[in-house]
Amino acid sequence: MKKYIKKYKIKNLKNNKFKKFLKIYKDIKKYKKDINDLKKIILKDKEIYSLAIEEIDYKKKQIKNLKYLIKKIFKKKKKIEKIIMEIKIGVGGDESALFVLDLKKMYEKYFEKMKWKKKVISENKTNIKACKEFIIIIKGKDVYKNLKYESGVHRVQRNPKTDNKGKVHTSTCRVAVYKNEKNEKNNIKKSELKIETFKSSGAGGQHVNKTNSAVRLKHIPTNIIVECQKERSQHKNKKHALKIMQLKINELKNREKNNKNSSIKKKLLGKGKRVEKIRTYNYKNNTIIDHRFKIKIKLNIIMNGKLKKLIKKIKNVIKKNK
Repeated sequence: MKKYIKKYKIKNLKNNKFKKFLKIYKDIKKYKKDINDLKKIILKDKEIYSLAIEEIDYKKKQIKNLKYLIKKIFKKKKKIEKIIMEIKIGVGGDESALFVLDLKKMYEKYFEKMKWKKKVISENKTNIKACKEFIIIIKGKDVYKNLKYESGVHRVQRNPKTDNKGKVHTSTCRVAVYKNEKNEKNNIKKSELKIETFKSSGAGGQHVNKTNSAVRLKHIPTNIIVECQKERSQHKNKKHALKIMQLKINELKNREKNNKNSSIKKKLLGKGKRVEKIRTYNYKNNTIIDHRFKIKIKLNIIMNGKLKKLIKKIKNVIKKNK
């Protein structure tokens, strides 16, 4: 029993899990005793050898199944989390907006592979079928655990679709991941907010540009601005925008505890400048380099949604450096 307690790190011996474990452990112990007894019988009576062997095999299978049940009892459940991811243009104009769309597609393929639920709550499209900003809610097992390393400036180097000269251009996008805590209270005062409404832009049929359903919020003390225009309802857009605003303010406060001069835009999102990059996507060499962890990986693999490989490498580097 000590072996199992040590292996599965059982701390509280009075909980329900331990009661289940104790019953299974007793059954395993009984089967092992039965096997030893059968082995002794075989030595004395060879006439029942084949029957005894069959019974031993059966009991061994039962032990194997019971051991699996013990693993299942003490297996840690993956935590269901909800986060908000923001992807915005940085340096590079239209090419930056095109890369925002590429990153969105990359992440959405990854979410699908991970069986996470996603909902786009805000998007600011351009006239070249690109996007200046996406804000997405993602819900699933260990979402924040896997996506927290994505915050920062993502740099792209490639021959842009917007330039016919064939020169390699460098542009950036900014990604921020905000953890959505349960029962998080909204403590933004109305007097601290500047609220504007405007007509939605982009695809949307007859509804687009006919009603002021889109909402823009500005938090005056921090100068944080949030826009939301995905929903047809102004009320729903305002609700989403307030939630995002609260997350950004909370993130700002948490960072200011560690560094008085830090801010969301400077530390989490950065200013979008090329020198602030956390990762470079080089299309010519078909490589992605994560500059923080000195990791190099094939670009086409990651852009196809197989982000799990890169995240695993990042976790391994962090584990080694602990």
